[in-house]
Amino acid sequence: MTLKYDLDKIVKHLERYKLDLPSLYTWNAKIDRLIELETLTESEVKAINELTPYEKELKLKKIVGQKLNETLRSNKDLFNKLCLWVIKDWGGIKAASDNDTISLVKDFLNQEKPTFKRIASLSKVGAYLFPENNVIYDSRVAYSLNWIILSENAGQQYFPIPEGRNSKMSAFDLNVLIRLKNIVNYQPDSVEKLDNRLFIKNADRKLFIDKKEAYSELNNLIRKINDRLWKGDYEKEQNLYYTEMLLFSIADREVFMDITNKFKLN
Repeated sequence: MTLKYDLDKIVKHLERYKLDLPSLYTWNAKIDRLIELETLTESEVKAINELTPYEKELKLKKIVGQKLNETLRSNKDLFNKLCLWVIKDWGGIKAASDNDTISLVKDFLNQEKPTFKRIASLSKVGAYLFPENNVIYDSRVAYSLNWIILSENAGQQYFPIPEGRNSKMSAFDLNVLIRLKNIVNYQPDSVEKLDNRLFIKNADRKLFIDKKEAYSELNNLIRKINDRLWKGDYEKEQNLYYTEMLLFSIADREVFMDITNKFKLN
């Protein structure tokens, strides 16, 4: 599958925010359980908790990522517990049973093209393990990227957005905005065509990337964006989470402002 995007437009849009990433990023995870998971000492937890959310996040990416890689083959039990920490404690996704989650993580790591089911959870593990190749595919990241593609006319294909709980993002459902801008795709030749229960699904195929391809396509696109956005900074060029963190951070503030200021329905 070959998707075409205007990288210059996407990068230019993100450049207006990139220098503010240290202040924009506010996710502040609880890390106390990493002591019992043999990843941090009490003194390290105390020191890391005194950092800004951005500084804290960068520390965790390195330390937890290294521990996951160390235990992947040598200590499966601890590896599984760390995966659950990434998804539940760090990521805040706690609804599913631990056994189901671990089973899905195993499948995720063994599949060339993982299922889209619970991708917001599973991709967190992939991003911690292999930050040079994988990003977290959650609702905020996909929401921000889709808005940039839409508002900058930077492509014709959009990423399916995992379910999220953010009220501001729900208020301005980006899937609706995408369909409105491409309304010609949804205009039937006759009203009888609307009796087809697959009418929307078939029309969506022209705009939205197939869920089977979405994760690999997101990784590929963010790799290209990341290379340009942070060119000359080796640390940032090598780790896709800098661009991912930026997309995550702007979703329900800067993107919300952009949508409400720019969108016109004539």
